[in-house]
Order: sequence, then C-alpha cells, then structure tokens
Amino acid sequence: MSPGAARSRSGLPRFAVVGSPVDHSLSPVLHRTAYRVLGIEGGSYQRYDVAAGALAEFLAHGAGHELGGLSVTMPGKPEAFALAAEADETSRMLGISNTLIRRADGRWRAENHDVYGIVAALQDHGTVAPATGAVLGSGATAASAVAALLDVGAQEILLSARSPHKLAPLESLASHAGVRVRVVPWTLNHELLTTDVVISALAVDGARAVARAWEQQPDLPVPEQFLDVLYDPWPAPVAAVVSRRGGSVVDGLEMLAHQADKQIRSMLGVPAAPVPQMLSAARAELSRRAAAGEDVD
Repeated sequence: MSPGAARSRSGLPRFAVVGSPVDHSLSPVLHRTAYRVLGIEGGSYQRYDVAAGALAEFLAHGAGHELGGLSVTMPGKPEAFALAAEADETSRMLGISNTLIRRADGRWRAENHDVYGIVAALQDHGTVAPATGAVLGSGATAASAVAALLDVGAQEILLSARSPHKLAPLESLASHAGVRVRVVPWTLNHELLTTDVVISALAVDGARAVARAWEQQPDLPVPEQFLDVLYDPWPAPVAAVVSRRGGSVVDGLEMLAHQADKQIRSMLGVPAAPVPQMLSAARAELSRRAAAGEDVD
C-alpha cells in the first residue's frame, strides 16, 4: 500500500462506488482487478445505492463514514462537488465530480476524471487535435464530453439535444473557451456526423430512437472517430449504425476504465493502474452477465 493512499477511519484502504441505481456498476470489477494486479492487500471496494440528495448523510452517518474515498455515479456527481472542501480544476469548471478523496482532516477533496477518461479513450484510437467535434445529448456526461473536446483541441463544436434549452451550460462552456459553437436542431442531429469527432452521451432509449432515424438516411456522414458512452448493450444503437457505415467507434467501457485508472491513482497513491487488465476483466464480466441473461443498466 502506498504511503500516499487515502485510508478509511479504520486505517484500512476502504473504497466504494455510490449512485442510484448502482447494482450493475462495473466499478467494483475494475477497482478490485487493479488491487489484485498491484498487490494491494487488506483493501475493499464495495457498492452502495445512494439516492439523490442523500450523499452528505451517507458520508456523515452512513457507511461512507468509514470510507477513504468514493467513485460517484449519477445522480450524486453535483452533490459530490458541492459538499467537498476542495476540488480540482475540472470539477470547478463543470460543477460535477465523480471522485471523492478523504483528506487528513476528515473533509473531502472532489475530483473529476470523466473528462480524462474520454480524452484517453479517444487518444487510444488516434484522435489528435481534431478541428471539429460534436456532442449528442445534454446533461453531466455531455458536459464532460464538451470539456474533453476542448482538451483535445477542437475549434468548433456542434451540439444537439432533444431539449435544446438544456444545452445552454454546454454552449457557455465552449464559448468561454473561445471555441465556435453551433446548436443543431434535433431533427437534423445527423449533421453532427460531419465533424471529425462525435461523442454520444445519450441514454439507451434515446439512442435507439436516434439509431432508427439515422438508418433512414441514405447518405449518412461518417466522422473520423465516434465515441459512445454506452457499453452495454454493445454495439450500442447509434454506434452500430456508424460502424455499419464504415466509421471507427469507441465504446464507453474504454472511457470507464481510463477514468477508473485516475481514481485509483488518487485513492491509492500509485503512479498508474493496470488499464488493460481492468478492461479485460470488465469485458469478461459483461460476457458472463450476457450468458446468464442478466439485465444491465
């Protein structure tokens, strides 16, 4: 165990993922695999269902009282940022955090590694300084997607969402960075595929509807790279359409493994996590669930 690692109040490295729903989270698979490969002994990584508005109570009086750090999924990401005593730059920029690390004084440091996860997944597939990018959808994941496109150097970003008023924070984020922004009507969302890199932040139901519409486009454009935050089912609906038209696609599991890598570095104080082994274990778990007929959110 690294001396720089966050520890629980009991002195043991105890961590968890929180959110709601969280039963099918792959974070325990990713983190426990890293512990095994890195030889981390005596630590644990659990999952807890924590509803919206309940994170502070969970940390103060629930099982979170004994944790040294947490991975935070929705709906808790805005709460994680709000309750922390300090936060990294990405958290402050977006107002959301997916990681909490207990400080020596017992208070929390909030970090956002979702953006890093997206950037690393894109770069693994050869994305370098795209001129244009696009984000399909709105919400916290879409905000991280916009921030990721800014990080890789996009100079123009197209946005489209079923509820266009929800795109205002994303527009502001990109405009503040000096990047050109264009909102595309939802009925024309296939125009996003004319950019170099497209990130779909759609949930599965919305993605299925978009996929059906795209299938009807005879001359559907194909971007250089298409990242879909979904990973189960895979291929995800819109990613499948792009793939059939000859596009290169990246799945959300790669993004998840990379953000877990950064979490593990913060939680354990190690220089890097074993991403290939983590990703292999997560894919194996998805295959096991599929063979067993288990539903995955």
